[in-house]
Amino acid sequence: MKKRMFVKALVLSSLVMAGAAMAQGVLRIGFFPGPYADQFKRGIQPNLERAGVKVTLTEFSNIIQLNSALMDGNLDANVFQNRAFLETFNAQYKGDLVEVLQVPSAPLGLYSKKITDLKALPNGASVSLPNDPTSLGRSLAFLQLQGLIGLDAAVAAGRATEKNVTSNPKNLKLVLLDAPQIPRSLDEVDLAAVLGNHVIASGMLLSSALVLEDPAPQYRIILVARKEVANGAVLKQLADAYKSADYRRFIETDPKAKGFSRPEYWR
Repeated sequence: MKKRMFVKALVLSSLVMAGAAMAQGVLRIGFFPGPYADQFKRGIQPNLERAGVKVTLTEFSNIIQLNSALMDGNLDANVFQNRAFLETFNAQYKGDLVEVLQVPSAPLGLYSKKITDLKALPNGASVSLPNDPTSLGRSLAFLQLQGLIGLDAAVAAGRATEKNVTSNPKNLKLVLLDAPQIPRSLDEVDLAAVLGNHVIASGMLLSSALVLEDPAPQYRIILVARKEVANGAVLKQLADAYKSADYRRFIETDPKAKGFSRPEYWR
């Protein structure tokens, strides 16, 4: 009898502990080192923890590992990629990852140490571009928007490569590099298309760009989760924290976020 009562008490204790853990909530979130991790640590994590959510943040140096860890259940969410990258990843790796929310995003920009106006870009100028397919297509589309090149209209938006350039009136020399290396290329080239997170990681300011894009929806940074957990309570808390007035004030007053594009729900 005593043994039976002990077992019941043990089970009841376990249920109470499990219930408390569920009420508290646990969030395992991943980032690529850079501004989005920094903004989460300073502007989101403290609010979640005050609300009783236990946060475990992991930074990955490899972006494929970030999504793989999410698919494997080792993460609940991540913030580093845009919709175009997510769609490519899901197609290539048969993933079931879904977009939960846009977050404030550091835009692509054109930078130079040699000119202060795009109109002064000389004939035959060298231009460094990121070599991964998503960022390359995005960069070429932005160059076209500035009137520097023309692209084959038959190629889907954002899918172009250097082989799809049909007009190059300034005879620009396109130099393809790994995206993190592009800020360092500014000493060697006339112009560089640099992703916003790499601008910030290199110690540059977004405001030093000759021109910044207003990212199309497919290029805005997004909060991502697995399909089966995307509508869970903790993910809702996380999304609400990103959409909150407190976080908006944080972004709008943080010097490190100057130049970030605003998500649609803040416009």
